[in-house]
Amino acid sequence: MTNRNTGEGNHMNKKELRSYVLSLREGLTEDEIKSKSLIIADRLLSLSFYFKAAVIMAYMDYKKEVRTLTVIERAMKDGKRVVLPLTKPDTHELILVEVRDLNRDIATGFKGIKEPVYENKRIVAPGDVDLILVPGVVFDERGYRIGYGGGYYDRFLNKTCATKIGLAFELQIHPVPEDVHDVRVDYVVTEKRTIECN
Repeated sequence: MTNRNTGEGNHMNKKELRSYVLSLREGLTEDEIKSKSLIIADRLLSLSFYFKAAVIMAYMDYKKEVRTLTVIERAMKDGKRVVLPLTKPDTHELILVEVRDLNRDIATGFKGIKEPVYENKRIVAPGDVDLILVPGVVFDERGYRIGYGGGYYDRFLNKTCATKIGLAFELQIHPVPEDVHDVRVDYVVTEKRTIECN
């Protein structure tokens, strides 16, 4: 498989590759992150999967991840149900909570990441989600990803048949050494392209 990025990083294990790509991403300025994120949002919002989805699982961006607020606000405006993951560190699980008001329904949670406020009446089952926006440190053209090492998304993605779309900057696209437990995403959207994973 060819990769549009340099060959550097192609022979690293997952831990090394995670550190390498995090250091690359750390070099992005806030202006670069904002401009690239807007392009990614435009690409995502033009996909048929977005238009067809009634329930979208997003995430609140953290540090230098692709900014997701534009997509979340647009989905709410378009009348879609938006759910966000609530982290349960004791069980390494994600609980999905519907968010209707970003000012009222969000609080700072696990590791300083913004998360939904827990309310039983707003819990959504994984099987009810149509489209999942997946964060990650590294993605490849086959849909394999490297997260932050906690395994939260790997466990969760096994529970759903929803369309899975990774959001990443182009510098995060590198060949990933896969293992048997990995769950692939269906697409990866960057500021340069939309990758159909196969």
